[in-house]
Amino acid sequence: MHTVIIGGGFAGIKTALELSRYQAGKITLISERPYFLHHASLYSTATGHDPRESMIPLDEIFAAHPEVTVVHDTLKSLDPERNLAVCRSKDYHYDNLVMALGSEIDYGGIKHAADHTYSVRNMEQITRFHDHLHETLARDHHVDRNYVIVGGGLTGVELAGALKQYIEQLAALYVAKKAKVRITLVESESRLLPNASLQASYHVERRLASLGVSILKNCSVHALDSEQITVGNKKIPTETVIWTTGVRNNVFYAKHPQYFDVSASGHVQVNPYLEAYRNIYVLGDNVAIRGSGQVKGAYGMAVFLADHLVRKATTNSYVPYRAKHSPLTVPVGDDWAYAEYMGVYVTGWLGKLIHERHMYDGYRQIMSKAMADAAVASHTTKIDNL
Repeated sequence: MHTVIIGGGFAGIKTALELSRYQAGKITLISERPYFLHHASLYSTATGHDPRESMIPLDEIFAAHPEVTVVHDTLKSLDPERNLAVCRSKDYHYDNLVMALGSEIDYGGIKHAADHTYSVRNMEQITRFHDHLHETLARDHHVDRNYVIVGGGLTGVELAGALKQYIEQLAALYVAKKAKVRITLVESESRLLPNASLQASYHVERRLASLGVSILKNCSVHALDSEQITVGNKKIPTETVIWTTGVRNNVFYAKHPQYFDVSASGHVQVNPYLEAYRNIYVLGDNVAIRGSGQVKGAYGMAVFLADHLVRKATTNSYVPYRAKHSPLTVPVGDDWAYAEYMGVYVTGWLGKLIHERHMYDGYRQIMSKAMADAAVASHTTKIDNL
């Protein structure tokens, strides 16, 4: 059995590791990047922490798994009739194809948003953001008085909680003139974390307010350029807008409607075994089931699918996928986090401890203890030039 997995994120890596554990034939993992990108820690990397917490080489993850071949390539199209994944470098024949392509930024039709905003979704974008901050301070030794974060989901909230301290550290590094730094968080819904519980929104909003973050709810971005952003009827002068909202599913699926049934939200419809088309399975952010977009959900889908593919090859005894509840942890600033599971929640230092354990468990799902320890240690390390 040859299983081809496209996507080097949580779901793709975990599926490959589980199949390797079963010794379920040949496994090929195709990724556009040579490293795994830990999205949950990117806000931390963006605010001066060691990038090794967010970038883990795939070859190191699979060093003890000779059944897994890691290939750096890009998917172009599919030929299910011949069981082929057509990529930029070559075609890959499969018995089972697993797709976990991740998501993309959607600017919601705002003109020039891509040109005049920054993002923390990958290392290239974080580098661009860092370069902007350093160049601004080096140019005139002034900090931007207004930093605007668009999007009150997890990334926006976590970034808002960490950004002010990071800017102050940068200002000290450049001996910049002191100025009051305002962090503004913009959310189009009536509350932050609109997909979380009401108590999560309430406690996180209170925490951000205590850190001096200005929160604009029920507000949409109407326009922006290199010098200002228009939010509702308000114009905010700023050179620094960080876009953390407007995520859409990978457009590959919508471009191939002959193989994928895509919902109104852009997610792929699958059967009870996560199968979207004959011998093609879709996982992670891309699929229209509970757990999509969550780390624990991605792991659960991967563990299920590996077991299903083994059952498929050896027996006719199948069981449908059932999503499990996932804990929610939201760090906001130093030594504080919100943690919730099945309606029970804690905040403060205890929430932070739970969050750190949750992060560590996430690393351990796809890497050795030594690698997980090193990644967690990197989280507490500031790089020399921030």
